[in-house]
Amino acid sequence: MKFRIFLSVAAIVAATGQLHAQYATDALRFSQMDYGSTARFKGMGGAQIGVGGDLSSLAANPAGLGLFTRGEFSLTPEFNNYSTDASYLGGISNASKDQLNLAHAGAVWNFPVYRRKGEDLQTGWLSYSAGIGYSRTNDFNNQILFRGTNPSSSIADFFADQATANFGDPNTLTTGSLEGMAYEDYLIDYENNAYVPVTRFNNNQNRSETRGGSQSEVNFALGANYSNKFYLGASLNLSTLKYTSDAEYTETGIADIQDNQVFNAYDYALTYRQNQITDGDGVNGKIGAIYRPVESVRLGLTFQTPTYYNINDSYAEVLNTRYTPGLPTPPVGNDQQIYDFSYRLRTPAKVSAGASFFFGTSGFISADLDYVDYSKINFSTKGNVDAATIAENNQAVRDSYQSAVNYRIGGEYRLDQMTLRAGYGLRGNPYRNENREISTYSGGIGYRFSSFYLDVSYQHNSYDSEIRPYVMANGAEPVAAIDNKRNNVFLTLGARF
Repeated sequence: MKFRIFLSVAAIVAATGQLHAQYATDALRFSQMDYGSTARFKGMGGAQIGVGGDLSSLAANPAGLGLFTRGEFSLTPEFNNYSTDASYLGGISNASKDQLNLAHAGAVWNFPVYRRKGEDLQTGWLSYSAGIGYSRTNDFNNQILFRGTNPSSSIADFFADQATANFGDPNTLTTGSLEGMAYEDYLIDYENNAYVPVTRFNNNQNRSETRGGSQSEVNFALGANYSNKFYLGASLNLSTLKYTSDAEYTETGIADIQDNQVFNAYDYALTYRQNQITDGDGVNGKIGAIYRPVESVRLGLTFQTPTYYNINDSYAEVLNTRYTPGLPTPPVGNDQQIYDFSYRLRTPAKVSAGASFFFGTSGFISADLDYVDYSKINFSTKGNVDAATIAENNQAVRDSYQSAVNYRIGGEYRLDQMTLRAGYGLRGNPYRNENREISTYSGGIGYRFSSFYLDVSYQHNSYDSEIRPYVMANGAEPVAAIDNKRNNVFLTLGARF
């Protein structure tokens, strides 16, 4: 090939750029929310639906507010450590990240029903409680790093596959598209009506990604106590989310570039950067009930409506390559391309049931389960903009996701003013064609004073995932196997009034 002059094609948004946003993947990410809670129930694996009487009820089962007999306030900061071990092309890489957050905060006020002297104080509506709280329901923070020497492919194979699939000869390449960037950077050539990579094998590949952000809710809840047997509650919850991802892929190796019918070998170093910022606001509601058939048993049920989000997404990418020795006509520096997209998202509803069994004043055991159908995730447009992208992602949801059941079990044992806790949770697999369950182990300790209390808990969860730095038409792309671990420490400081 002859050295090329930078194409002067009018810049438009490439269709392939939008595909990198992976809206269906994000929709699942935003649908896997946990119930927020204090350190007490964090230490019990989150098993709280059938317990009540704790500020965690603001975010889980609002019927639990009906068990309050006085006002209460608490604050729960958390320390998080995220770590990953990545296996890629025979090598192992490690990365970690630490962060301090606010996990939960809340207050509740109790209002006894006025009874005249001589009336029965144990039947009918006995009290009402109102509360407001903040809960961190999802955490996206992570740090991922993997590297290795690839003996069989290059990211240039991906660029060539995409260019062949989406464009004709080089005059049709869109300025600013990823395929156009790769062609202008001499990473791919056009031969026999197809694009081919010019890079050799045994290239060095490195990818790093920093993820950040979270989901949270502000909860407004009411609960009521009927005859110390039935407890009913409802809440309105304002949800916010922010997700960020900064990824950088680098590759170095040797490229064979033709100049005046002669192939010359050049050392190349390419950098492909991807950035995503997604934020949104939504609303959902919860209704719940707790029934106490006997003094030692409580049965709970909660229904959470879908969360209705308005989401704004901004995705950016840029590819640049350097050669040594320098090319006679060096690559033109590429400008970062930004793709903005706004859409509406409906996450699935969630039904939760729980039961707790009390052993007098010595403690209790509690167990929960949730049912969530992730295939009910739904996208819709804002003003019928880009309806085709919406339809494609709704189809991807139906093809990829399924219903799942989450389990939680925990217990609490009291030693005078001190309390010991332990728990386990399993988040069910949302995928049709792969297994992605997440296990959580937890433990904690608490201490009660006359009007104040202190709880500390620890949680550890782990799961496996895979990342493909690029994909190839023949399915022979490399895969990084990621072992994800998260360690959280929660501290709750509370007071009754």
